[in-house]
Amino acid sequence: MVQADPSLPIIEIVEKCCGPQTRSLVFRLGGGVKAKDLKGGTSSKDELLSALRSTREDIKSLNEENKFLNEENKSLNDCLSTIEYEMKEIMKLKELFVAQQEHVPPTTSSVSIE
Repeated sequence: MVQADPSLPIIEIVEKCCGPQTRSLVFRLGGGVKAKDLKGGTSSKDELLSALRSTREDIKSLNEENKFLNEENKSLNDCLSTIEYEMKEIMKLKELFVAQQEHVPPTTSSVSIE
């Protein structure tokens, strides 16, 4: 049907397949959506402004916390980079030490332990 006439709106396709749609029954969902469902709560303007103010304060607080955590994360990443660099240097020294030990003949000790 869609291939025969691709310009058909979705609702017409649904109605041709499933019959006419009414507000009291939404296809595959059961009961329909009524105007009162869309109006939301009955909050007063003052309540809404108070909620908005509170939400803005929460957002500001979360942004400050996010900034702090980003700075802490950067600091920890810098520390990690330093540790990784120092570990590479230690591994180089270890390899150098092992290489030197392989070229040094073992010594015999003339000291006896009694």
